[in-house]
Amino acid sequence: MKHFSDELWADFVRNLAPSTTARAMQKHIEDGCSKCEAALKSWQNVFRIAQAEGGFSPPENAVRIAKAQFAAVASVRQGRPVRLVFDSNLQPVTAGVRGSISARQLLYETDELYIDLRLEPQREANRDRVCLVGQILDRTSETRAAQGLKVRLLQGQQAVSDTTTNQHGEFQLEFDAGANMCLSIGHEQDRMVVLPIYNVHSGLGILED
Repeated sequence: MKHFSDELWADFVRNLAPSTTARAMQKHIEDGCSKCEAALKSWQNVFRIAQAEGGFSPPENAVRIAKAQFAAVASVRQGRPVRLVFDSNLQPVTAGVRGSISARQLLYETDELYIDLRLEPQREANRDRVCLVGQILDRTSETRAAQGLKVRLLQGQQAVSDTTTNQHGEFQLEFDAGANMCLSIGHEQDRMVVLPIYNVHSGLGILED
């Protein structure tokens, strides 16, 4: 029996799964798949907890980071709503690690895409460089990989570098660290995703709040 992935069940409980997929998943449960029913109940519990936590006020530090994060994209038109799912900078830091040069992991999602980014500082002679490695997955496609998407790095409204995702939805950009940087993904203006690439004004900045 074919089972559905955790990603799809997470979308299902939030009413984000495509309608045809959602109907198939509902029928799958009604047909008596105990494994998927357990996965569904687990994600329903997670969703209820997340809703309950919505009443709590976030820490001031997290609010400040979020405001700084999206300030860089204010002058660039955002085509699709985008959500930050994970930021390694918001996770507890092991003693002795803060202040060291370390990679930063970010995961964003839209209704159609998962966007996984990894920022790695690179120290060169008298220069702070950043290597940005990413992968984009299409949530609505069976092949998953979002191939052939245009990815452009901007500083303000000035294009710095651009590339295209490969057959696995992967891309890589290297650039000098700087302020007010963002990443645009997509070809059509009204479907474009714009993501802030913030706190990379120095190699150490990737770990700064």
